[in-house]
Amino acid sequence: MLQYDHDEGIAVIGGFVYHGSAMPALNGKYIFGDLSMGFAAPTGRLFYGDLATGQINQLIIGTGNRSLGLYLKGLGQDATGELYVLGSTVLGPSGTGGVVYKIVQVPEPATVSLLTLGGLYLVSRRRRQA
Repeated sequence: MLQYDHDEGIAVIGGFVYHGSAMPALNGKYIFGDLSMGFAAPTGRLFYGDLATGQINQLIIGTGNRSLGLYLKGLGQDATGELYVLGSTVLGPSGTGGVVYKIVQVPEPATVSLLTLGGLYLVSRRRRQA
């Protein structure tokens, strides 16, 4: 069971338990996110939770503490269990600037990446316990 402390975001975006083969460290972890930290700026975040321990960790973009830079609109899963992030810089259900990123493994020091033409990188950071 996971419990997400909702004092830092505005809307939990449900996800999937990871069953793909590209990222063995995330196998069996629940990947989910938050739409944004507020309505004024696109600061969506991604998390993974260990269903056995209840521990939630945040996935951080790059080797620094960058924001996703998008409102997180959803997550998708393909037939092989790999995951996709759906986002936009526009809050509402309008516009044509939405993107889809595939989450993939990358070499160290980063452990996970969003695969797209821009090549964003994710590393995990343990989320503080409330």
